[in-house]
Order: sequence, then C-alpha cells, then structure tokens
Amino acid sequence: MPHGFFTVEQWKLPQDSATPCWIPILHLDAYQSLTKAMAALEKRGEPGLYRVVQMQRCVWAEVEKGNLRLHGSHASSPENLAKIVEIFERESGRRPVEKAWQERAAAKAKRARK
Repeated sequence: MPHGFFTVEQWKLPQDSATPCWIPILHLDAYQSLTKAMAALEKRGEPGLYRVVQMQRCVWAEVEKGNLRLHGSHASSPENLAKIVEIFERESGRRPVEKAWQERAAAKAKRARK
C-alpha cells in the first residue's frame, strides 16, 4: 500500500467575498491512513464540504540534454515536502545528483566497515 501524508481541506467562501477555495485544515503524517483522516475529521464535528488529499510523490522535472527528465521522490510529511522545495530553490531547479551519489557511496562504505 502506498504511503503519503494526508491533507484535509475544507471548501470555504472567504469573508471578503473573493473566490471560494479549498483551505487546508488538518495534516496527518505518512504513518496514518485514510480511515484515521476520516476519524480526525469526524472528531472535529464541523459540518461542511471536505476533501482528503494524499500526497505520495513529489516530481522534480528538469531539462537535461534537451529532454525533460522526471525524478520522483516520496513526500512523507509537509515538512519533508518543504525540505524538497528548499533544495529545489537552493539548487536553482537542478537536482544535486552528484552530491547524492557521494553521500550514498559514503553510507555504503560506512555499512561495509561494520
């Protein structure tokens, strides 16, 4: 079963009579389930129109040698997604793959020494 964090959103008409929109009201981490999201919503006890959005994958798209390349990664919480956004902005949209390879090789070497 795929895991991802859940965001429960409520359909709201803003006070300033602007366009109605979905407003996030609750986040559940990747260790929760749709059943738990529904239970949390029921516990709130507020009538309204809601949607439950499950964020599983974040897709980083970049142009490489003239072609669009898509790189997927898991997003287990809003904080985890924020870290991915931070890296994306810091690296100006270029995935730091060389750094990731180096870190992976170092971790592998460390495990081999144990």
